[in-house]
Amino acid sequence: NSGGIASNAPLLPSQQQQHQQQTQQPLKNQYGLAYTQVQLAFVSLVIMGFYCVSMELDVIMKKGLLFGFNGPACVSILVSSIGGLIVAAVLKFADAVLKGYATAISVVLTGILSMVLFGTQLNVLYFLGIGNVVCAVFLYSAKDLDRLLC
Repeated sequence: NSGGIASNAPLLPSQQQQHQQQTQQPLKNQYGLAYTQVQLAFVSLVIMGFYCVSMELDVIMKKGLLFGFNGPACVSILVSSIGGLIVAAVLKFADAVLKGYATAISVVLTGILSMVLFGTQLNVLYFLGIGNVVCAVFLYSAKDLDRLLC
């Protein structure tokens, strides 16, 4: 059988590179987005659990771990988790420029919602930044911009 002899033959540099790409490609795609999110959540639980025990152990022992955990807290956790999944999907499937604009728009929306819902005072520089982000997104997504401006 010549297959055994051919498999032991040394590979040319171009063949080695192709072989490495073929063996590394399945490892990259082996774990999906959900698996990565579970890994990140586990690490954050360990870190925050250590912090919680080291700083608030006496309160946890007196009142329990879930003291003060009510409906609004559940809604906040749900919204945060959905937002995290959306961010993960954007980061996975969008190009680099779009990722930057998505981040900027999220900062703008967070500031505006914070102002509306919680009464946060935003200064003039923040609104100038909002205008800058809106202009940048418009310029990036505009079609036939040279025809419109000239």
